[in-house]
Amino acid sequence: MMDFSKDPREAEKQIQAIIYYLVTFGYIDGDFDPDEQAFVKDYISQIVEHKLQQSNAYKEMPEKAVLQLKAEQEEHYNLVFEQNDQAVRELFTEVVDSQETVQKFIRHRLKLRCYEIFRSFEEDNRNALMEVIDEFIMADGVEHPAEVEFRNELADLLHLEIMLDMDELEVVPTTLEVTDEIARKIAQTNHPFMRNLEVHYSGDDDERNAQAGEEMKLIEDTIARMDELRVVGKDKLSGVSTFTDLMNEDDFFLDGHVFVIPPKAGQQYDITVLGDLHGCYSCLKAALLQADFFNAVEAYHQDPVANAKPIVILLGDYIDRGKFSYAGILRAVMQLFLKYPGHVFPLRGNHEYYIEYEGTIYGGVLPAEAINVHRDYLPREFFLTYMKFFEQLPTVAVFDQLFFVHAGIPKDDLIESWPDLAKLNDPEVRFQMLWSDPSEADIIPKTLQEESARFPFGTMQFANFMATVGCNVMVRGHTKVVEGFKTVVDDGSHKLLNLFSAGGQYNDDLPSGSSYRSVTPKALTIAYKDGELTATPWVIDYESYNSPVYNRFFSVSPAIDYEEKS
Repeated sequence: MMDFSKDPREAEKQIQAIIYYLVTFGYIDGDFDPDEQAFVKDYISQIVEHKLQQSNAYKEMPEKAVLQLKAEQEEHYNLVFEQNDQAVRELFTEVVDSQETVQKFIRHRLKLRCYEIFRSFEEDNRNALMEVIDEFIMADGVEHPAEVEFRNELADLLHLEIMLDMDELEVVPTTLEVTDEIARKIAQTNHPFMRNLEVHYSGDDDERNAQAGEEMKLIEDTIARMDELRVVGKDKLSGVSTFTDLMNEDDFFLDGHVFVIPPKAGQQYDITVLGDLHGCYSCLKAALLQADFFNAVEAYHQDPVANAKPIVILLGDYIDRGKFSYAGILRAVMQLFLKYPGHVFPLRGNHEYYIEYEGTIYGGVLPAEAINVHRDYLPREFFLTYMKFFEQLPTVAVFDQLFFVHAGIPKDDLIESWPDLAKLNDPEVRFQMLWSDPSEADIIPKTLQEESARFPFGTMQFANFMATVGCNVMVRGHTKVVEGFKTVVDDGSHKLLNLFSAGGQYNDDLPSGSSYRSVTPKALTIAYKDGELTATPWVIDYESYNSPVYNRFFSVSPAIDYEEKS
């Protein structure tokens, strides 16, 4: 067994790393069965015993005190083991690309986490930890091929020399300040704009087909409006190196799949950002009314000098998981975009991805509850029209030096051949930015990135991309953040903020067994005044809109039972 560091914090990292590897290797060769779990708990006892024997201080303690300390530490590390096991089991509920199996995704995520942990240690500790892994592999006297293969792949990753050249890139540090979370009361309990949207699909076939026809017309109108914007914004990104060079434009524009929103001199802005909504209409409605969006738009148009311009940026993933994907979220998002031009900017998420195979439309992610629940009730043309709409949704919005996107950055090989900002409209770049995830490691090797559509990127790769496009803050969704909001990266120059706006323990927009009920859904307000930026997270009051008094979806039972069909 390895000797632990005399630094208590480093020793704690070492032990937690060992426990994670035990859990990982329990899953790599199949199910983590009770015998393997018993082995882990026994090994934890050995770890604690070895740690105590290493310390001279413990040798001077009375035997009873040592036994008590040993029991407390075993309890602590068994809890760490259970938390790691739970975290791995939750990976089985994560969304994967339809071309990727859940098992392949989980194996990739386990390898990534092991790599992140290894990268956080000095070389001597890495070698010691690798010896521990070798000991684990032979713990039951059998050399399992899957475990040996995983161990060797991890060793190969750690021996790669990875270089990233940022010397020629100009980095402008962000001045954005993230403030403490606030409680934001509902400014207006209801609004006719939202109330008029709250109609379930009918149980009558003819009526429901008529509703589908109206919705397809809404989709076509939304696409037409985006096409108009694209005509005006065409090629404005071509030949431009960074977004800083576009912040003197007179008004917002859409070039391809990129919204650019230049702040006007002297104008204040109040930007409400919403992360993944996943069919949680109550979260969308509550957030808009807590932000007092409708009154703020009216006040701005009456006096734009005295009032901040309200903007809503939606980070995608409108569908699946929750009960109100089409009739709730998407219907509202399109109506908002058409009714409030220049105020609402919807982006695409990885769930807004449909594919056609032999005449049938399928969800491009697994699972895809929205289309699976409604397939037998709505015509094929309905889903075909949505597939067309999803392809038209923009991928990126940029305000000042703030970069809004559903997931993250593209892979290194695409960034290395980066001619100008028009590259953001490349189909492969757009696809990758709907799937990628930030990692704790500084750099992720190409081989590890290539293993999964939902690939990781390191902190240095993030900084490199942001400097390449001339931004310093990224606001993303995609990753389920139980606390609703999290600062993932803050290196003094760049910030990466993660926002999740679906969830709620008591949210009846979600099925009773949904893992999203563990999330506290949040929104983010970004205030801009005289070049100064502040970002303030706040909890979304979804509970007020689970009531038939303020949400007509709850006044009548739906004809399509989401929980039964999903």
